[in-house]
Amino acid sequence: MTGTDDTIAPAAGDPSTAPSSATDASSTAPRRAPGRPRLAPKKREGMSTRDEILEVAANLFTQHGYTNTTTRQIAEVVGIKQASLYYHFTDKGSILNALLSGTVEPSVRFADWLETQSVDSASKLYTLARFDLDVILQDRWNLHVLYRLPDVKKENGRAMQAALQEHYRRFAERAAADGSDPAGVAHDLDLVFGLVESILVQRDWGEGAARHAYAQSIARGCLRLVRIPEDRVADIDETSTRLIADYAG
Repeated sequence: MTGTDDTIAPAAGDPSTAPSSATDASSTAPRRAPGRPRLAPKKREGMSTRDEILEVAANLFTQHGYTNTTTRQIAEVVGIKQASLYYHFTDKGSILNALLSGTVEPSVRFADWLETQSVDSASKLYTLARFDLDVILQDRWNLHVLYRLPDVKKENGRAMQAALQEHYRRFAERAAADGSDPAGVAHDLDLVFGLVESILVQRDWGEGAARHAYAQSIARGCLRLVRIPEDRVADIDETSTRLIADYAG
């Protein structure tokens, strides 16, 4: 029997059933906001429930690990029912994939696009570094650290990050061939990717201006690692600015 089955039907002619009374009642009754009811008041004004789930999950994954975090815990911190969480995400893995897709994937797509451009490899390397560094610094939840969690590596396979690393190595190898000492850097090409990744630590150091200045130094450092002459840097920077503007457009 449902919650309304035991209600006694009003007698015919009962004034409470008059159309005017029903109209008055419906006009004065408070309306519930659309969507599923929450267990607790919204804590993050201006954010959709989906973004709240992602923010909470990112924090819990980082603090406690992916394996040790449950969807029930995520839902409780957000202030929603676990069933409501599944309205937005099918499982914990889909939450993780949604988080990671916003970090490395944009840089991989940009690197794929750079491959099609008719510019020298040093410009491609420098431009990829600039773009990737900006993505990392703009990362809302600092999700790049998730890639370093052992359980996330196992779950995700690091395929996207490996693809990005391969782009860096390919651009660096080609740029080194045009540099002043290609043989001298042949065994150090992976240092380029490591140098860019060092921005993850810098995120926690200074304010925005300091981090931006450090990012610029990293991009120039990538060119120095592959022995690109200093007198080429200004032209490469100009080409890079044009490429990023073309991609954005």
